[in-house]
This record gives sequence, C-alpha cells and structure tokens, in this order.
Amino acid sequence: MPARLDTFLRSVRGTASVEFAVISSLALLMFMGTHDIVFMVNTKRDVNRASVVIARAMSTCPSSSCMSDLIDAYIKRRANTFVRYPGATIDMFMIQRSGGTVKVCSGTRTTLTDADVIASAGNIMRDGDIGAAVIVSSTYTSVLPRFVKTYISPSGVSYRGYAIDVMTNANAIC
Repeated sequence: MPARLDTFLRSVRGTASVEFAVISSLALLMFMGTHDIVFMVNTKRDVNRASVVIARAMSTCPSSSCMSDLIDAYIKRRANTFVRYPGATIDMFMIQRSGGTVKVCSGTRTTLTDADVIASAGNIMRDGDIGAAVIVSSTYTSVLPRFVKTYISPSGVSYRGYAIDVMTNANAIC
C-alpha cells in the first residue's frame, strides 16, 4: 500500500497540463490586449484621415453649389460612407468667415457649436474665405473580456477628428 501511495505522490503528469492552462490563458489575454490596442489606434487614425479627406474633397469643389451638392449626396447615402465603422457620425459644414466670425452656410446640421473647430477655422481662414469643416466621431468597443473592460472602459473609447480646409475658388458665394 505505501508503494502505491508513494507513486501517486511522485506523479507529475498533470502538472504540465495545469501550467499550460495558466500560461496559455495569460498569453491569450496578452494577445487580445495587443489586438485591442492595434484596433484602437487604427480607429483613431481612420477617424482623423476621414475628416481630412472629406474636407479636402469638399474644398476642391469648383463652386459653392458643388459643396452643397456633396453634403446633400452624403446625407442621402450616410449608411454607405463609413462602412467599417457603422456607428460613426460625420458632420459636414460649408463655412464662411466674415467680420471675424465663422458662420455656417450649409451642412448636415444648421449650427456649428464645437468651440475648438470654430477657433481653428477662425485661425485658418481670412475674412471672405469659404471653406469646409468636417467632424468625424466614432466609438471603439473593446474585444477584451468583460472583467478586464471594467478596468479600462466598459462603454468603449470615443474618438473625434476634425479638419478644416479653405476652398480654392475665391469666387465662391455662401
């Protein structure tokens, strides 16, 4: 009997399985965290790039009616514009600086209330200039398990990018 008990105590066949389970769980969690960080950075980069590209497309229009048409076309096809991020919002404005203030000529909303966008437009534009302001917002929800998300951000991380571009056509009318 003592010999059987002795062999049972010396047996370490299950140790490797337990070690593998613990180490692989931690390795998987680290891999998911790395994956999550990469996707968060990509979301931020895509939001910033999208705002710049859309503002550039709007400002290269040959006339202000073209810019208004571009905004109207976006409103009709809103679901198809930023397919990778279905929860993203894109606000587009045709703006003009006159008398030191920035006013909205047309856009997806009637008023531009973001103070930092208005301040940037005021710094970039001269009196009489017409330009485009684009604000893109998206929320990234983590792929990590729920117990880890409570330490990071359970609701996700919101990214906001904006761009202002001055129209190249000096004869445009607001």
